[in-house]
Amino acid sequence: MNLVADALSRKVHNAMLTSLTISKVHEHLGTSGWTYQISGDYFIVSSIQVEPQILSKIKAAQKTDPHIHRLKELSRTGLKEAILREAHCSRHSIHPGIRKMYHTLRAHYWWEGMKKDISHFAAKCLTCQQVKAERMRPGGMLHSLEVP
Repeated sequence: MNLVADALSRKVHNAMLTSLTISKVHEHLGTSGWTYQISGDYFIVSSIQVEPQILSKIKAAQKTDPHIHRLKELSRTGLKEAILREAHCSRHSIHPGIRKMYHTLRAHYWWEGMKKDISHFAAKCLTCQQVKAERMRPGGMLHSLEVP
């Protein structure tokens, strides 16, 4: 058979091309761990789970890395408190409000419940409580006292 002449004349020999394609796909699917079924001249792929190998290696290494475990313990035991104290009470920040403190911190940090933690921390700050303006309605018009 002259494949070049057949290609130029647009004749396709289905049996030969199909068997070649199926054998190549079968080799690839067998090595990649995909679940598939062969049905006649085509494949039915039932499930595909693709993950780069480097990600699985990184995940496996993180489970045994002592430095990462130490960082996790620090974050549970007070790293958040230190970050909040530095962002709120340092000389460079000068007791910002909750909104400004959140916008400053979210550029570099994130944890679950961060906004709530920031608002609780700022609400407990003694300096902020003393400086905070009272939000009370003015007493109204002054009334003169009766002369006895």
